[in-house]
Amino acid sequence: MKKLLFIFFALYSIITAQSSYPDWAKGIVWYQIFPERFSNGNVMNDPEAEKVFNGRSAPAGYVIKDWGSDWFSPEHWKNDIKPDFTHRRYGGDLQGIISRLDYIKELGVGGIYLNPVFEAVSHHKYDGSSFHHIDVNFGADPTGDKKIMNAEKPLNPETWKFTTADSLFLKLLDEAHKRDIRVIIDGVFNHCGRDFWAFNDLISKGENSEFKDWFMVKKFDDPSTPENEFKYKGWWNIASLPEFNRNDSTLAPGPKDYIINSTIKWMDPNGDGDPSDGIDGWRLDVAADVPAGFWKEWSARVKRINPQAIIVGELWETHPELIGPDKPFHSQMNYSFAYAVNEFFIWEKKKLSNAGFREKLEKFIKIYDKNTLLVLQNLVDSHDTERLASMLMNPDRDYDRDGSSGNDNYYAGIPSVSAREQQLLIAAFQICFPGSPMIYYGDEAGMWGADDPHCRKPMLWKDIVFDNEVISPESGFKSGFGSYPVKFDENLFESYKKLIALRVRYKALQTGDYRLIENLPEGYFAIERSLGDEKILAVFNSTRYYPEFSIIAPDQEKKYYDLWDESSPPVMGEIGLPDKLSFKIFRVAD
Repeated sequence: MKKLLFIFFALYSIITAQSSYPDWAKGIVWYQIFPERFSNGNVMNDPEAEKVFNGRSAPAGYVIKDWGSDWFSPEHWKNDIKPDFTHRRYGGDLQGIISRLDYIKELGVGGIYLNPVFEAVSHHKYDGSSFHHIDVNFGADPTGDKKIMNAEKPLNPETWKFTTADSLFLKLLDEAHKRDIRVIIDGVFNHCGRDFWAFNDLISKGENSEFKDWFMVKKFDDPSTPENEFKYKGWWNIASLPEFNRNDSTLAPGPKDYIINSTIKWMDPNGDGDPSDGIDGWRLDVAADVPAGFWKEWSARVKRINPQAIIVGELWETHPELIGPDKPFHSQMNYSFAYAVNEFFIWEKKKLSNAGFREKLEKFIKIYDKNTLLVLQNLVDSHDTERLASMLMNPDRDYDRDGSSGNDNYYAGIPSVSAREQQLLIAAFQICFPGSPMIYYGDEAGMWGADDPHCRKPMLWKDIVFDNEVISPESGFKSGFGSYPVKFDENLFESYKKLIALRVRYKALQTGDYRLIENLPEGYFAIERSLGDEKILAVFNSTRYYPEFSIIAPDQEKKYYDLWDESSPPVMGEIGLPDKLSFKIFRVAD
């Protein structure tokens, strides 16, 4: 009987964990941080040439880039007039993020999504060398941390020790949690880097390696020939990103067990069964490339460890088979939202109609249930796209297409005043629309930039003086030449802060029901959010025209209080439409 009861409660725990949604994540505002480019809090851990060049001949005099230097300036250590974005480092680290947590708190966001933080050679860290250790150059003692790592047996979690980087990461979690800020991290479980410890063994021992079944080897090297015949499958055929072996349903046993053990470490670091000292969830890289069976097993484990952890897939299209109640993921990076915003708020010559915009939004609104909609990460830009401000300066292109120097007509310079008005309009729509808006670091500070690598510039800070950004033929771009001032945009920051404060203050904007207001002139869009007695109306003008008319208030007997311009008196009956590239947000009350 006791055995049956144990089985019952075990099954009940699994079912409950799989079907629950993290309440804290519903309607939260996210802030995405690219760690190497956010803030350098400890210059003593800056990456050295040996790691940056990964065993290849490193140039004499290599130094990291000065934080405030011109983005397009050539490297001091390289005899070239062109910048070297591949080997450039700025020294961003965990201490830098910790020291800027009060800034993030002031902005008002409730959650941080960190791009990869695990040990890796590159600046982006999507080529992991380890999943159970934080990058040594993000910690306090790179040399000592390497010694700790080298003394371990990676296959045996009982030998794992906490490095200074690991401990500093736990401090970051603690300091963020003290400020009521949640933290999720990137899980890159489809592939690793060539320096991954198991792949290193495979390179060294070939067919004799105990890890030969971990990877998708096409051909082993024949030591009797002078050539190296070793071939394997890399993600998108990129040799620096070897993929883990798998079948149609799951990953191979070796990498699967290692990934699960690493997952447990970051979700319950001290192993006491209380996950409060761990991360608050995961963002999963190239999630559609990993077998769904693995995600089912992995997510069930995650939800058992912490039923309130959120699981977000990097999915560029809707995936109802992966996302929703009793599915592996709670949420996704909602690029469908970004596509719709691009075509309605940014396109000019081929701008979507009101009906077309609604149809684009309903593609995911109708697919997902309400709980799922409330946790979708509604983003406009990210580390994989050009920045929002630069999208606005280069309209009428498909999302994430032709956004860099390969486009002869691309303008990479400073955004115009009009573009900043549009940016704030889009931010307001993000804040008012159902879901969880995500801001890419620095958008609120005035950053701009073309697609990768230019979307990954060092964060703008008020306490750092920046050189002008000079765009010349040596920059790689063919238009937009000039010298542009780079500085923190106080007005834009205050506007973002005010918008986020409205969302935090009014629960209807976080988790309320959604209703579209019909029969508006083309280019205008209005939504109503309601929760109990609380009701908010948001009206957006995506055109470059001043309105000559008003709309009938949806509730004739109610007063409409302008939350953006609180000096305006409340209105009844008719509501004036917002000016060009502008918006109005009203509280509806007696």
